[in-house]
Amino acid sequence: STLVAAAVATSSELQERAALKQVGTTAAIAAALTARGVPGPLARLAAELGALALKDGFAVWIADGATGDLGQLTRAALDQLRATAARL
Repeated sequence: STLVAAAVATSSELQERAALKQVGTTAAIAAALTARGVPGPLARLAAELGALALKDGFAVWIADGATGDLGQLTRAALDQLRATAARL
């Protein structure tokens, strides 16, 4: 909700907690990919993109008037990141 976003925006402790959660999520994704045989640099890149897509999807999900579930919004954010990367 926007109340949660506002609370995080005004609290350095909550911002730090959110950042640590994102780092932990990214590390867990990279470790899971590496365990499945994905080479380290590729696993880290994929994990960073996945975490960024989750962050973007979550930002839309908590916004007022958002439609769709978190999974749909995260997939849409990942699709947008893929399209952007393809233009590089």
